[in-house]
Amino acid sequence: MSYSQFYDVGIAVAAATILAVIFNMLKQPTILGYIVAGLLIGPVLGIVKDTAVLGNFSELGIALLLFIIGIELDIKLIKQLGLSSLSVGFLQVLTTAVISYFLAAAVGFSPLQAIYVGLIVTFSSTMVVIKLLSDKNELDSLHGELVLGILIVQDLLAVFAMALLGTISNFTPAAIGIVVGKGAVLILSAFAAGYILNKVLKYAVRSKELLFIFALSVCMVFAAWAAFLDYSLAIGAFMAGIILGNTQYSYEIAGKVKPLRDFFLTLFFVSLGMQITLSNSNGLLAKTAAAALMVVVLKPVITFLITKAFRFGNRTALLASVQLGQVSEFSLILVAAGISLGHISSEFFSIMAILTMLTFAITAYTIKFDNTIYAALSPFMKLFERLSAKEENLKSLPERLSSHVVVFGFYRMGGKVIRLLKQRKEEIVVVDYNPEKIRGLIMEGVNCICSDMANWEIDGLLSFKSAKAVVSTIRDKDNNLGLIGRVRESGSRAIVVVAAFSEEDALQLYKKGADYVVLPEQLGGEHIITNIVSRKKSELRKLSGSHIESIRKELAENKQ
Repeated sequence: MSYSQFYDVGIAVAAATILAVIFNMLKQPTILGYIVAGLLIGPVLGIVKDTAVLGNFSELGIALLLFIIGIELDIKLIKQLGLSSLSVGFLQVLTTAVISYFLAAAVGFSPLQAIYVGLIVTFSSTMVVIKLLSDKNELDSLHGELVLGILIVQDLLAVFAMALLGTISNFTPAAIGIVVGKGAVLILSAFAAGYILNKVLKYAVRSKELLFIFALSVCMVFAAWAAFLDYSLAIGAFMAGIILGNTQYSYEIAGKVKPLRDFFLTLFFVSLGMQITLSNSNGLLAKTAAAALMVVVLKPVITFLITKAFRFGNRTALLASVQLGQVSEFSLILVAAGISLGHISSEFFSIMAILTMLTFAITAYTIKFDNTIYAALSPFMKLFERLSAKEENLKSLPERLSSHVVVFGFYRMGGKVIRLLKQRKEEIVVVDYNPEKIRGLIMEGVNCICSDMANWEIDGLLSFKSAKAVVSTIRDKDNNLGLIGRVRESGSRAIVVVAAFSEEDALQLYKKGADYVVLPEQLGGEHIITNIVSRKKSELRKLSGSHIESIRKELAENKQ
């Protein structure tokens, strides 16, 4: 690398760091910061003019991204998600791609560009959505599991779409057959390599340095093998990731490769920002606005209708749909591939880069305020109530309730609360909107109802006025504020306990009338000091032994 090239890379990394810090402070995805950094040092200020070096690095970043995605793609998880979740994902991709293609053609995109628009609009960002849902502790909610299933299907189909891009100019049955045949060879060789690597890894894992080099060599060899079969390097890296991801050392490998991936991906997004064209030629802004509407409005509407067709509840369907209203990092990879194949122009890329920035920014707020959006649209949701049989009328309640405890939420803390209440022979009523969990509770003979905690229509069934206590393990400030108000307005003297994410939220909940607000992190810290650190080692052994038994029991119950 020459001095000037080293200078360009240094400027790119420094600019990306500064913009990433700024965007992180603004609570925006750092990817946006990288793209803006490229825009500033390239078209705006002209500090870096040669994108060739960054482009070479970016190809490696794409390969490493798909390598990590492959490692983290748990085949067992796909089976656990169920047929309905995966079917929704497949139909969402197919329907959105077809409708977006015709709309893109109608607003002035060429037929080839319209194909790319259809693909770009269809896929959503696994990286952004999973991060935001994880921050809200909603990955294990019903809509979180549904979104995860859809995203997995999208990622798999995106890889398949990348494989077919090279055949667009020669889209014949014979060409497709050749692509599929070579793909079968790649998959079969991956299975064979996986069997051998499982044995070799036992020796490689003994050295941290050797494991890192070994994982990278597998990635590079499969990337080269894929290129030999006329696939992209990224697809070969993805297959290598799947091979290593289904070994017992997947976490160690992913942890070691991620820093390298992050560095090269940073250069990838910076190089994309440098290719943005700042002009309004050929109606660029109008086309960008049209594409944005497809992503933010059309895709969520299509996803909602398909999800309702599978008879999910209104809340689950709406939250899952809203959370998918952005383009994917795969979309940028598809665009980069399209440029290298000569299918699309830099002007088209500018539209997609701006679209990515815009929809990522919007998603940060739609996921943050998804419950507020649901509350605003709930009057219109009654039109779809007949398509909610999956969650409708799913309850088991006695005719009369008295001195009972109402528990909202069955996940993690809720499950432990319910188990302890059952041990104390308390009469309980559980409210959760996951039908699978409610069916399990019905089989155990637990009083329960499948509903959203914001649904005030179930208050009569829960008999707040005669309840001993109302407990919410769901850390949603707005819903908990509403619940406290409904309990107090009913004239109930029940103890109200709710959970919160932050001290600020806790103070608001106390002000509204909560008797106690649970901050899990605070309780965890107190538990460590008072019940663990202060004990003798012999006492701690007995405590850990009983803890291990309770964990095993809980895992066994979850598997049933």
